[in-house]
Amino acid sequence: MKILIGLTGNAGAGKTTVANMLRELGFEVIDADKEAHQVLNYPEVKEFLRKEFPEALEGEKVNRERLGRKVFFDRDFKERFERIIRPLVMQRIKERIEKTPAKVVVVDAALLFEYGVADAFDTIIVVWAPEEELVKRMVRRGIPEEKARAILASQMPQEEKVKRADFVIRNYGSIKDIREQVRKVFQQIMRKIEEVEFSWYL
Repeated sequence: MKILIGLTGNAGAGKTTVANMLRELGFEVIDADKEAHQVLNYPEVKEFLRKEFPEALEGEKVNRERLGRKVFFDRDFKERFERIIRPLVMQRIKERIEKTPAKVVVVDAALLFEYGVADAFDTIIVVWAPEEELVKRMVRRGIPEEKARAILASQMPQEEKVKRADFVIRNYGSIKDIREQVRKVFQQIMRKIEEVEFSWYL
């Protein structure tokens, strides 16, 4: 029996940092974004793009930057695109979970709540940071401010995610502070796992 942990948070919150720390502590981590990038190469996705947004294709290669702008600024297209890509991404993640020998699996997914799959996880960790800090971090990564705000507007408000979380990592301090929060969450999760395992023998 595998323990599934959902790691989520809005763009710029620092999920990758937390995911790396959880990986260092021994958890298997699946990056939903990387799985989505692989799905862009699927024939059915390219066929959709040829019909709906051919500008996203450069031969057989998908221009992710161009596609991203379309997704974030065209809501109707975004909804139709996600109807195609969402089940494919979820299937890839499911297959990764089934194949890994790891007992505890963390799925790093920004849109975990938006995809409506939170109930599939035993524990949800939300990474949070002040809203303006999210924008600043994305801008530092080279994302124009307008696009950064559009990305955040397309995601569930942080406050709602925090309400639904089992654990919240507040990422606006030092790396040492974040690491200490992650360590405490890790310890609590391991205690929960031990309690569940013990109950199997009763």
